[in-house]
Amino acid sequence: MNNTSANNTTSDLQSSVNVAVYFATFFVGLTGNLLVVVIIIRKKTRKRMNDFFVLNLSVSDLSLILFCLPALIYVELIGFVGSRFYCKFVWPMVTVSYCSSIFTITSMACYRCKVLLHPFELPPRKKTVLLWISTIWLLSLVIATPLMVASEFREDFHGSTCYEDWPSISFKRGYTVALFILQYLLPLLTIAVAYVRIGIDLTRTKVRRASVTSRGDVSAQGTREENIKIIKILATIVVLFAFCMLPVHIAWMLLDFGGKRGAEIATIIFRFSDVLAILQSCLNAVIYGALTKHLRHGFVKYLFHPLAICNEFRKDENMRTTSQRRRTNEPTAEEMETFSFGGKSSVKLQPRSRENDAE
Repeated sequence: MNNTSANNTTSDLQSSVNVAVYFATFFVGLTGNLLVVVIIIRKKTRKRMNDFFVLNLSVSDLSLILFCLPALIYVELIGFVGSRFYCKFVWPMVTVSYCSSIFTITSMACYRCKVLLHPFELPPRKKTVLLWISTIWLLSLVIATPLMVASEFREDFHGSTCYEDWPSISFKRGYTVALFILQYLLPLLTIAVAYVRIGIDLTRTKVRRASVTSRGDVSAQGTREENIKIIKILATIVVLFAFCMLPVHIAWMLLDFGGKRGAEIATIIFRFSDVLAILQSCLNAVIYGALTKHLRHGFVKYLFHPLAICNEFRKDENMRTTSQRRRTNEPTAEEMETFSFGGKSSVKLQPRSRENDAE
């Protein structure tokens, strides 16, 4: 009787901790990722490749926070899964979000490696960027499709739950291994190779080098220290992902391959692995907001000045109105600049970081 009471107390405490973490993740993640989206969309300067990747990373995290986290909180509080719809679509959506996040992080590392090692190649066009991001989401949905098919809803006198109804244990084990490779091992190996190549390049390069912009102009690259700062931001996110996602993969491997003893250990790991995996979804925005200059300024601006967004929209509306009222024979600022320099101006090398992606 005492053991039963202790187990119930432990279970209630764990449930309370999970709910607290879920609520904190929901509000912090929702606020942080929405701010990232707003700041990047309203960025005055030209959006670069890394901006689109950061935007997609926030959208991936928001898909988990908005569509999955409320249902997880409901299940934790009520103890009722809900319906077949939850098992078929909401539950697998967690896998889609995780895949999209790690594929985006991997793309950011590969693109940074390409920029540093091949500075004179033209950056991708906007259509190429959108196709790249669309491929990330399509691949994530394809990976989660077997789980959508196998997931079933079960309700009996023990309660309701979601379970995976595979044709055989071999299919279940194969999918677990495939998820571990595609969602964790392969992306981290790819990122590691990219960072090793970047590290070698930065070690050899101690002066500024030029690169080619999307318009074909030559611009200055950042110093070695500036590029290292950018890499540190990406590396922090990768380490966070590796730390938060490893326990849940270990738990599933033990559950499917460890027998009875492995299943017992997996049950213990699942008590905190799901919380870690969910927590990771809100920390990406916090890291970018803390370590990236223009996002940090945007966070401070919008958090401490709530009316700043409204004021900016009002200014934009006034600018559009003024632009519409401009006389047709009145030259624009760009035209005046062209007249002043006699056509295309000469290219100037300015001290900025390589592609300046993280700024």
